[in-house]
Amino acid sequence: MIESGTRPERAPIGVARRLPRSADVVIIGGGIIGAASAWYLASRGRTVVLLEKGHLAGEQSGRNWGWVRQQARDVDELPLMQAANRIWQTLEKELATDIEWTNQGNLALARDPERVAFFRAWLDVAKGAGLESHLLTESEIRAMLPQLEGNWAAAMYTPSDGHAEPTKATRGFGAAALTMGAVIAEGCAADRIVVEAGRVTGVETEWGTVRTDHVLCAAGVWSARLLRGIGVDLPIRIVRSTVAATKPIAPLTGIAVGYHPVVSFKQRPNGSLLLAAGGWSDYDLTLDSLRHLRLFLPNFVKNRRLIRLHLGRPLLGDIARVLTPWKSDDRPWRQQRVLSPKPSREKVRASHAEFRQMFPEVRLEIDRTWAGYT
Repeated sequence: MIESGTRPERAPIGVARRLPRSADVVIIGGGIIGAASAWYLASRGRTVVLLEKGHLAGEQSGRNWGWVRQQARDVDELPLMQAANRIWQTLEKELATDIEWTNQGNLALARDPERVAFFRAWLDVAKGAGLESHLLTESEIRAMLPQLEGNWAAAMYTPSDGHAEPTKATRGFGAAALTMGAVIAEGCAADRIVVEAGRVTGVETEWGTVRTDHVLCAAGVWSARLLRGIGVDLPIRIVRSTVAATKPIAPLTGIAVGYHPVVSFKQRPNGSLLLAAGGWSDYDLTLDSLRHLRLFLPNFVKNRRLIRLHLGRPLLGDIARVLTPWKSDDRPWRQQRVLSPKPSREKVRASHAEFRQMFPEVRLEIDRTWAGYT
C-alpha cells in the first residue's frame, strides 16, 4: 500500500503573474466554491480576481469523495442539493470539459432494522420534495450489484444522484472562468481583507493590494482565521477525512454505494475505486479547539463514539508559536500552501477489510491514500 498523503498536483492553470489594481469581486480560495463563483460571476460580466495560495483544488475540493448526493440530506438542506444536482446534470457541456460525471444514482445499504427505519422516515422527506428515492428489496439490490455477498435487509436508492471527479470539476470551473476574463492567481496568498470606515475596500496579498467593494471568502478551513482579522467570528470545527484509491479493476458499478458507517465507494471511469471508511471522524486538537467550546461540547458529548481526538503536530505547532512569538508569522497560509494531513491507516484497513467481505471475489490493491480537512 502506498501512503502518499496527498493527491498528485496538477500544473497550474493560472496565467496571472501580476494582479489588477481593482476588481468588482475578489474571491479568496481556489476550491470548487471559489472557482465556480469566479465562472458564474465572470460569465455575467463582472471583473473577478481569484486568489489561491497554492493551486486550484489543492485542499479539500480535490480530496473529497466526489459524490453529488441529494439522498438522506436534512430537510432544510435538500432544496439546495436539488438545485445543485440540476446544475451537475449539464455541467460537462457548460464547461466544455470532462469532469467524469456519472449519473447512475446513490445506493445506501442496510443490514439492521434501525437503519431501514431511518430510510423509511427519510423517504417521507423525499416524497414531500418530489425526489424519486425509493426502497429496494434484497433481490433488487443483487440485481444492481450481482457480486455483492451477505444478507441485506434493504437499500435506499436515488437514481438522479451521481458522482464526478472533484479536481477535474474544480479546475474545469477555473479554466472556464479564465475564458471569460477572470484573473486567477495561483501561488498568491490573501493576507488581509481591508476594511475602512466599516466597509470592505480591498484585499492585501503577497503580490500587492487589489481594491474592491466585494470579497467572497471561500478559504475553507482557513476562513475563520482570515475573517477574525475583520471582526467576524466564525464558529467552525475541522475534522480529518481519509480516502484510499485502488489500482484499476474490471467494471463493478457506476453507482455511488454506501454501507453506513463502515465503507463507501465509487468507481472512476479508469476502473479505480475510491474507498472511504465511516464510523468515526478524526479530530486533530489545536489551541483553536478551545474557541467556541461551549457551542460544540454538547454535540461532542452526544456523538463521542464517532469522534477520535488526536494529540499531534497541529497542537505542538500551536504551542511552539505561542512560546516563540518572535519566530511566528501571523500568516500561516504562506508556510502551508497546501494542507496535506496524514491519512489514517486504521480507516484504510477498515474500509478495505469491509469491502472484501462485501465483494469477496473482487481483488483490490490499494494504490494511494490521502486525507483532507473539512
